Amino acid sequence: MINILLILVSNLFALEYDKNYSIEPYAVISDTRMIDEGSALVKSDKYGVIWTLNDSGDSARIFAFDLKGKVIKPDWVKKYQGLKIVDAYNIDWESLTIDENGDILICDCGNNYNYRTDLSIYRLREPNPYYSNETGIIAKYPFKLPDQKEFPPKDKLDWNFDIESIFVYNNKIYLISKNRGNPNAKIYRFNSLKPWELNTLEIYKEFDFKSMVTDAAVSPDKKYIAVLTYNYIWLFETDGENPFGKSYYKEISLGQCEGLTFLNNEEILISNEEGYLFKLDIKDIKK
Repeated sequence: MINILLILVSNLFALEYDKNYSIEPYAVISDTRMIDEGSALVKSDKYGVIWTLNDSGDSARIFAFDLKGKVIKPDWVKKYQGLKIVDAYNIDWESLTIDENGDILICDCGNNYNYRTDLSIYRLREPNPYYSNETGIIAKYPFKLPDQKEFPPKDKLDWNFDIESIFVYNNKIYLISKNRGNPNAKIYRFNSLKPWELNTLEIYKEFDFKSMVTDAAVSPDKKYIAVLTYNYIWLFETDGENPFGKSYYKEISLGQCEGLTFLNNEEILISNEEGYLFKLDIKDIKK
């Protein structure tokens, strides 16, 4: 049944996609009842799985699945409900990444209505999804955006403080705003990282991604940054300390895409909210 559904959906996406660049889903996450609003992806080099999480309204938990979309769980757990993070709270989790130390960073910074004053990032040691069904955080980093003065801003055109993407480059954490007003998204950076204290970010730069940003990732060799939006995928060549060098982009129409990660130095994995998985070659984005 899943294979038949994939064929039907593949045809649909192939027709909707740009004529010059065809892409089809190659798999679907096996348990979309549990992972019902997947909002991020990151590949684990340690365990060879993909980590994801649900959007706001869910409990504090993450999920691992293999490259075929099968959810990974310990054999001894009968009614698996995801990998629980016992001392965290999901206000509006939107993104996650794995830093250069191998720790998972979860970004609790969804801010649709721009009123939040409790944005934060959780850090945890990466658990083994084959043997663990719960873990705990080792640090929390509360932060504020330097340019937000009203919560929310009176003018909805100034509602530009939602964030759904996080990545780490050269040991620094970057976040990208999901703007509803100003077309130029802000790229924020942590210049210091103080656990349990309020961190004030800096605005690293602004960039027009042509659509609202939903995820970002760094290639394993650190040569590329990929940025996902509702309508485009962007690829940036890194240049020393600058993660946003020469850029390329492709228009996409794959449903509401929310998750992106590099599978290796040549391939990118994308997921949409329905749980369909797509692979893209970097060389095709650069054409």
